[in-house]
Amino acid sequence: MSITYIPRVTQLDAVQLDKQLEELFKQMVFNATKFFEPGILQPVLPELELLIRTWIFKYSVYNNKYTFGQQMLSLKYKADNFSRSKLYWYYGYTVGLRYLKDRAVYSFTSNRKIQDFIHKLETFQLIGDIFNFLRFIQCGKYPLLIDFVLGLELSAEKVTREDLSDFSWTRELLWHNFIELIGTAISLINIFGLRRKLLNVLKYVSWSNQTRARVASSNAIMTIHTECAFCSSSPVLPYTMGCSHIFCYYCLMANKTADPEFACPKCYYKGGEINKYIVA
Repeated sequence: MSITYIPRVTQLDAVQLDKQLEELFKQMVFNATKFFEPGILQPVLPELELLIRTWIFKYSVYNNKYTFGQQMLSLKYKADNFSRSKLYWYYGYTVGLRYLKDRAVYSFTSNRKIQDFIHKLETFQLIGDIFNFLRFIQCGKYPLLIDFVLGLELSAEKVTREDLSDFSWTRELLWHNFIELIGTAISLINIFGLRRKLLNVLKYVSWSNQTRARVASSNAIMTIHTECAFCSSSPVLPYTMGCSHIFCYYCLMANKTADPEFACPKCYYKGGEINKYIVA
């Protein structure tokens, strides 16, 4: 009799096991070739990882309709819903797409357009994984995005967890993934833009408006005691942005590049004109 309810943590355990098994397999191959001449495998490393993932796919999902991690936990995909076309799409997403990204990184490192395209592709994939994880936490089905897209449901005759009790990550795996989700979401937030929006609230404070008006009309003066308004160190290649404060070139340009509306952290003045400070 097939089990209708599979715990979320068991499904996530299977995903983690697949990742661990792949890393273990690669480590074994690399250990077997560690005595080769240095650099001999580096040019074909993406192809080597492609062969490893293809071998894993062939003898797990392709032949048996379950991954090795799912097999260890007595899980499997419903065979009647796993057509040959879905197998090809599954392979293309889990193996082929990763190979294309790895090969592009190795062969087209200096090509800005290709690298930007890969970055955007990874960002969209990451956003999709985040939304899919939130959906999975709610409904308990399709732990992977590709499972949800292809409609691949899991089934089980029994749920096996006793043999994996020694693994620390099986106890609080849901919390671990949730923490990773939060960390990933934070990395997507434009901290500079958020900081600017919070500082904009200060413009309604009277002393802030007075400071802004006073500083905007004064000229920057540099002495031996002058510090960068951002890093509080002696300015390296001093630059100004229209207020009386001086910045390091890197500090100012890095902030302006990340956030075009960057305001001076000392006086909240938004300078649109960046000029090199000329020492008289």
